[in-house]
Amino acid sequence: MPKVVISGYYGFHNSGDEAILFAMLMALRDVAPDLEAIVLSGDPAYTAREFGVRSIPRDNPSQVIKALAGCDLLISGAGGLLQDINGPRSIIYYLGVVLMARLLGKPVFFYAQGFGPVSSAIGKALVRQVANRVNAITVRDPDSRDELSALGVTRPLLKVTADPVLGLDPSLVDISKGREILTLLGADNRPLAGISVRPWKGLDGYKEAIAKAADDLLEEGWQVVFVPMHCPGDVITGREVAARMRGRALLFEEQADYMNILSVTANLDLAVGMRLHFLIFSVIFGVPVVGIPYDPKVNRFLQSVGLPDGFNAERLDYYELSAGIRNALDQLDEISGSLKARVAPLRAEALKNAVMAAELLRPV
Repeated sequence: MPKVVISGYYGFHNSGDEAILFAMLMALRDVAPDLEAIVLSGDPAYTAREFGVRSIPRDNPSQVIKALAGCDLLISGAGGLLQDINGPRSIIYYLGVVLMARLLGKPVFFYAQGFGPVSSAIGKALVRQVANRVNAITVRDPDSRDELSALGVTRPLLKVTADPVLGLDPSLVDISKGREILTLLGADNRPLAGISVRPWKGLDGYKEAIAKAADDLLEEGWQVVFVPMHCPGDVITGREVAARMRGRALLFEEQADYMNILSVTANLDLAVGMRLHFLIFSVIFGVPVVGIPYDPKVNRFLQSVGLPDGFNAERLDYYELSAGIRNALDQLDEISGSLKARVAPLRAEALKNAVMAAELLRPV
C-alpha cells in the first residue's frame, strides 16, 4: 500500500483549501485506490474525521519527520503555498518540509501550485535551491510557470495543469442543501447574487464600493447574500459591508464548510468576490463571476476561463465595479454557457495532477 504525505494549508477551516484537499483525495483515490494518505494539518482531528485520512500536526517536527521517513511520496500542494506576500514564513515552512523529504531520499511532487508573488531575496533563493531538486512540478496557471522559470527553476519540466477544485464532479454537490440554507436565511425565488469579501491590509475603501454595488443590485430586484470562505474574518468583513448598505443583505454566518459553500454557490445567479475559490466554486456551476482581486492569482484564474481582469481591491472604484457588474448582468446566459465550455477541459487538466502523482509511486 503506497503512502503519501500531503503538505498544504489544511486544517485551518478555509473552505477553499479544504476543498482543494477534498478534490485531491478524490482524484488520487480514483487512480490509486489503495493509497494511504497522511495529511499535515493545523487541526488533525478535524482533517482525519472529515477526509478519512491519517493526520498529524503540521508544526510537530518529530511527527512530520517520522511520517516523511515512512512515506513513498511527498505531495506539496496545492494552492498558493509558495508566496511571501505576508512575509517569508510560508515559503520557509513549505520548502522546509520539501527539503526534509529530499534529505530522506523521498520523491516530491509540487501538485498544481499557484506560485508567487515572491519578492524577498531569501524567498527567491529558497525557491530556486529547493524547487530544482523535486521530482515533478505542476502549476495551476501559465504565470506561475513563467515566474518559476524566471527565478531559475529549470528542472524538472514545469507543466501547466489546473487548480484541483476544477476537477470536482459537480454531481457530488447536493444543490438542494444550498437551497435549504438560503431559504433559512430568507431567500426567495428572485435572482440571487453572492458576494465574497475578506479583510485586507486594514483597508476600508473597498467595503464602501462593494456596499454601493450591492445596493444597486437590490434596487434592480436582486437578492444579495454574503458568503464567507474563512471564519471569522470573512464573516466580520461581510457584516461591515452589509452595515454600509442602505438595503438589507442576507448574511451566511456559520462556520465556513466547503461542501455547504459549494452547495450555496450552485444556487447563485451571479458571484462577485475577492476570494479565489469562491470564484472557482461558482464557475464550476456555470455561475457568471466578477472578480475583485487582492492577489494576482485571482486575475490569473479569470483569464483562464476567458473573463476580463477584475477590479483591484486596494483601489476599488465603485463606478468601475458597477460597470463590470452591469456588463455581466447584460450577458448572464452567454457568460454561463461560455464558462461551462471552458471548465470542461480545465477539469481534465486538473485530474492530470493525480495521474502524475500515481506515476511517481510506481516502482522504477
